[in-house]
Amino acid sequence: MDCVFDDSLGEDAALAIGEPRGPQVRLWNRVDPWVDGSMEICVQLALADEAESLAATAHGITVGIADETLSSFFDRLAEDFAGWENVRTWETLSHDLRVDAAHVSGGYADLTWTLASRPDSWRSRQWSASVTVRLEAGEQMRRLAAAVHRFLHPPDQVRLAALP
Repeated sequence: MDCVFDDSLGEDAALAIGEPRGPQVRLWNRVDPWVDGSMEICVQLALADEAESLAATAHGITVGIADETLSSFFDRLAEDFAGWENVRTWETLSHDLRVDAAHVSGGYADLTWTLASRPDSWRSRQWSASVTVRLEAGEQMRRLAAAVHRFLHPPDQVRLAALP
C-alpha cells in the first residue's frame, strides 16, 4: 500500500493529532480494500523541535475489524472525561498499532501511540516507535473522538478499493 497523501480528497482525508512542533500523530490514506468496513490507513508518528525531527511511518494498518474499533475507543474515552483508572489500551489485531490512554491529574489524558513491525514481518529486524500526545480529557478528547469517527467513516465516503 502506497501512503501518498492526496489533498484533493477533502478536509477529512487526513487527521493530525498533536502540535506541529512536538509529538504528533498523522493518519491518512484510508482505503477499504475488501469493501467490508475494515479500513486500512497510513500512520506516522513524529517528534519535532527547533533542532531536529524524527518520524516513523507504517502503511496498510487495518483499524476497522477489532471488537472495539479505533473510533469507539475514543468515543468511550470522551464519555469518561471525568477520569478512569489504570491505562486503557486499543490495539490492532496484527499488533502493529497500539494506543494507550492514561488519565493524568488536572483533567488531562496522555495518549501514547506505538507503531511496531509485525511479528510475522519478513523484515529481519523488529522495530517500534512511540509518541505521547497530551490532550484535555473533556472537550479536546470529544473533538478528537469526532474527528477520528469522521476520518474513518466520512458521511459521503466513496468506498475505495486498493489498486492492484
